[in-house]
Amino acid sequence: MARGTVAPEALEQRVYETALRQTGWTVREAAARLGVAESVVEEALDRLESVGLLRPAPSTPSGYAAVAPDVALTRLFAMEDRQLARHQEQVAHTREAITTVMRDFLDLRAPQRRTLEVEALSTTEQVDSFLDGAASLARHDAWWMHAGSIPTAPALDEMLLRDLGMLGAGIEVRALFLHRHARDPLMAGYLRELSLAGAQVRVATHLPQRMLVVDRDLALVPVDPEDSARGALAVHGTELVPTLRALYEHCWTLATPFQEDVVADAGAPQTSPVEDVLIRLLAEGVKDDAIARRLGVSSRTLSRMISALLERLGVQTRFQAAIELNRRGRLGNAPAGERAA
Repeated sequence: MARGTVAPEALEQRVYETALRQTGWTVREAAARLGVAESVVEEALDRLESVGLLRPAPSTPSGYAAVAPDVALTRLFAMEDRQLARHQEQVAHTREAITTVMRDFLDLRAPQRRTLEVEALSTTEQVDSFLDGAASLARHDAWWMHAGSIPTAPALDEMLLRDLGMLGAGIEVRALFLHRHARDPLMAGYLRELSLAGAQVRVATHLPQRMLVVDRDLALVPVDPEDSARGALAVHGTELVPTLRALYEHCWTLATPFQEDVVADAGAPQTSPVEDVLIRLLAEGVKDDAIARRLGVSSRTLSRMISALLERLGVQTRFQAAIELNRRGRLGNAPAGERAA
């Protein structure tokens, strides 16, 4: 049987059935039975191992043992839950810091400083009026941070007009959005127009809340980051705004520049949960033997997984892979070598 007559998915299913139902099988026997080259069976084994349906078993003739589908799914879901828990912990830490600053330090000021002024904006009309006023009052810069849901088309039009007006007046405009925002066609068009007009636009995997910081003495933050319907707080003066600027700078540093091809990559082949963990560990500089232990695979299997990942990305080195994944928005930070350049 020729390789071209067997679809990859059907071949992987037949190889898995062999591993699941037969004992003492070898790669050579499986290749002969399926009528394909041994290298083709090896590729199918690598893919099955990458999704957790096979595990290394050096004591068996084939070197693999089958894992029940429900067990593989349970492990993948558990891995995803751990990643989500880490993200939630990071977000909770940032929000706790914001709450601490606003609750415990808002009233603390040097004797010679003027009284801090915080204005409650309880309606959408009040927020819109503040935004228009802030755009006209900006002297040097205006920094936006957009978290949460994607704005409506009319809201985007108002945002763009406001931003273009500030850019035309020579104001530095920064805008921080989420990666998922950039994958929305309407949002991608807004970000493109904003970039072409001269604004600095970056995208991040996670952002703590919505925020606007104008110069060093004016800011807008939500009353409740989880519920925008509760309104916003307009912060006036130089007592708290520099702290909010520092928070923004931190998020800005962790974000990556918006690029059109990042949006295009949304349709590119996706990586599996196991490969996502591999990508993160490689980006963190974890050594191969430690990665193999974390993933529960052999060193040889890990080498094949890395080689397959590099081939899919069209790169030759791990550093190039990190840059490519960062370009696609799969990494929160740029590779260490790229930041140092």
